[in-house]
Amino acid sequence: MTPHTELQKKYYQQVIEIHQKTGLSPRKIAKLQLVPVSVRQMYHWIAIFEAENGHGSARRVMEAKESKEQEEVEALKSRISELEEQLRVEQLRNRLNEKIIEIAENRWNIDIRKKAGTKR
Repeated sequence: MTPHTELQKKYYQQVIEIHQKTGLSPRKIAKLQLVPVSVRQMYHWIAIFEAENGHGSARRVMEAKESKEQEEVEALKSRISELEEQLRVEQLRNRLNEKIIEIAENRWNIDIRKKAGTKR
């Protein structure tokens, strides 16, 4: 679990800072009673932090990379959906304009579309 509330974020930052500056294990940090967080939660936060920063176990690093890749894939899928919708709307707008031109040409017997080969 990554920190969600402001208090959790504060404790997360404190745990990471203490761990980085002192090199103490979560168990030793808990014994100091500086942060009211369980030892298990501290281990989890430190593992996540190290994985995100390319440290720690290979498994954690791979999990962090896969998580980031999954987020990127989801973002790209979302972007593709947006672009497909925009394309669909533009295609409909194009068909509508073609029909409007066709109706106008038939109603008023005039050529609206520019003919190939005409001079300016």
